[in-house]
Amino acid sequence: MKYLDLMEKLQKSQENQGSIVMMKNGIFFVGVGKDAIILNNLLGLKLTCMKDGLCKVGFQTRSIEKYVNKLQETNKSFVIYNYDRTKNQEEEIIRIKAEPVFEQKRCMNCDECNNKLETTDEINVKNLTDKLFLTEL
Repeated sequence: MKYLDLMEKLQKSQENQGSIVMMKNGIFFVGVGKDAIILNNLLGLKLTCMKDGLCKVGFQTRSIEKYVNKLQETNKSFVIYNYDRTKNQEEEIIRIKAEPVFEQKRCMNCDECNNKLETTDEINVKNLTDKLFLTEL
């Protein structure tokens, strides 16, 4: 199962309803979609585009204690998983039951997002050509 598919499954599971869900991905713990928006609002983590219509936030694994403490201070429910790529499965690291939190949006308004992924159609070819030409002089 792909990482995003697994995240969606975990977010929709009955046991995680009302909880912020994060999972390790490489050297980061990542929240996606509705959880990214919640974490941005609660902790000020920077939203970035994971793909069109889907935001993500994250923090480095070495900072887990800091962010667990910050999340506990918000008095919101959350769960953090480790993702083992070799076994293609998740393992729960920590679960805190507190005040439930709900969000419907999976991303901010992509058209107005400063972190929107650019497609080749959106790149201004003239500006790119001008920059290339000017740097060659």
